[in-house]
Amino acid sequence: MNEEFKIKIVKDFGLENMDSRQREEMIEKIGNMLFESVVERAVDVMDEDAMNEFDRTIDDAGNDYQKIISFLKSKVPDFDKIVSEELSRLKRATSGIFA
Repeated sequence: MNEEFKIKIVKDFGLENMDSRQREEMIEKIGNMLFESVVERAVDVMDEDAMNEFDRTIDDAGNDYQKIISFLKSKVPDFDKIVSEELSRLKRATSGIFA
């Protein structure tokens, strides 16, 4: 996850006052939840060829989430919009937890 996105998560979820170790753990948890929900939505709009290519990309990428994100950006229309919508949904679903 790039630094810019980490900063957005910290601000959007109000994690500024956590100690750095705790904040990093929460950023990772939130990032993982967001990644999962974005992938679920992206898979829903892929055709069979794109899905096959996605499966190969996942196998090749291992734990390199950036490779997966790059693939999704290139194959999924409105990918950035999906990320934004899922981030908003996650913020609503977790409101009060991080306050």
